[in-house]
Amino acid sequence: MQVTNEELRALKPLVVAVVGPTNEGKTSILRTLTSDPNFGLVNAYNGTTVRAEIQKIFYKGVVEILQLVDTPGFQTSGEIYELLMEDEAVQERLGAFDLDDLFRVVPQQDDDFRHDLRAWREVARCDAVIFVVNVVENPKQSLLKYTLALLKNIGKPVVVAYNNTHVESATSVDATGAGVTDYRAEWDETLRKNSFFLVQEYDAHIRSFNDELELFEKLAALARDPLTQRVLRLEIRERRARELRRLQTSRHVVAELLLDVAAYREIKTDVGQNEWQLELERLEEVLKQTVITREHEAQVALLEAWGFHVGVLDREMLSVEDDANQRNQLFGAEAKRHVSVGGGVGVTVGAILGGAIDACVGGLSFGTGAMLGGFLGGLAGSGGALAYNSKYDSKGKTLTVRVQQNVVEALLARGVDLAKKLQSRGKALEDSAQSQIGANAPKIAIPGLAGLLAEYAAFSEYSKMNKGADPGFTARDWRKLPGVSKLAKEKKTREEVVQAIADMLRQAIPDLD
Repeated sequence: MQVTNEELRALKPLVVAVVGPTNEGKTSILRTLTSDPNFGLVNAYNGTTVRAEIQKIFYKGVVEILQLVDTPGFQTSGEIYELLMEDEAVQERLGAFDLDDLFRVVPQQDDDFRHDLRAWREVARCDAVIFVVNVVENPKQSLLKYTLALLKNIGKPVVVAYNNTHVESATSVDATGAGVTDYRAEWDETLRKNSFFLVQEYDAHIRSFNDELELFEKLAALARDPLTQRVLRLEIRERRARELRRLQTSRHVVAELLLDVAAYREIKTDVGQNEWQLELERLEEVLKQTVITREHEAQVALLEAWGFHVGVLDREMLSVEDDANQRNQLFGAEAKRHVSVGGGVGVTVGAILGGAIDACVGGLSFGTGAMLGGFLGGLAGSGGALAYNSKYDSKGKTLTVRVQQNVVEALLARGVDLAKKLQSRGKALEDSAQSQIGANAPKIAIPGLAGLLAEYAAFSEYSKMNKGADPGFTARDWRKLPGVSKLAKEKKTREEVVQAIADMLRQAIPDLD
């Protein structure tokens, strides 16, 4: 199925016009399909797209194989259909018409038809059409009914794309509390009656990779050129391979985070018995800041892996669930600092914690770093298990502070939660369907993972967060350490341990079906 360089140079890209009534999600679908959150303009106002815009897709980033044309929304389909039915030539053909008839009967200089004519001109030059349907709109509306009648007669192959399929029930509510109905069954019936049989769900807000592949399969089937068909199917393979790489990267990013934090420790030497508690406050603040910063680095890496831009997070990205009771519990000034001598140490919560988190996160509004701070504070303030382990050796005058296992478990849950939400998040601007990252992501249970982390957390060199750590530590280096027997079990490199953790994470972040 491979193609030669000569064939690629001769390839003619498939031109697809994306059409539909105004404000039904055409631009949003193109953003998600092309992984480009900056394409076009998206808002809640009618007629946002006023001119055709082209988004090109390249095979292996080099050869143009597909042109997706975003068109102005249809607004006067009923008026255009009436003009056609009143035309004598069309009447003589018993209502049969084509695109030439449409351009002939519609007044070219009439401003009321300006947007529709621009869209139909793009349809005239395209090879195929994607008709975007908002499944919460009733297909019996006059605009939709007449748009279907026009599309039925244009002589172009049409794929119908169902948008807003994330509506989970027959009747739901939108962000304003207004009723929303899923008319998918009605659309299925209407399309069958009008001889539209190529239908594909593709939601601009809740991305389904399988739906994406199926949409590309349908476009490939519509291509008349066998070479174009072959290359589009090769593009499907490329997309599948890229998705697998993103999943692999996500597991690797979360695995590195878990190992770094589990093996991380802050150590202070030459600490007298009269000063260790004061020194402990400074160490736990350093540890807290370092953990929050490290999680933020992992979050940014996940965002980049899934094609999201950190710079637009405050405008477009993830938001934190705003539960007043939860926030009072986590950040309330009445929360007390807990100290357990010889056991664990809690963290200071309240305004100081919040301010420190803001500095670490850099003002980004998606808030996941802040919620880790809340989690740490909540552990101490709520009387539960304490966030930090501390150990003071009075003989050696050494103070050590480490993160407890339940914080690592929280990082696991939150890292998996973010990775899965990024995989399924569309690139549309979402005011009413934003992804939510709460303080308590669903707990993840992976057999054997806690034991593996505990085994390697005993060696500080596995964490890049430790001062003087050697992330590239090798088994040969391990054998050279004083006191290590030649017969000792070879110690794995950091990368080997990260890979072992990542392999376990496949249970929570699986590959494609």
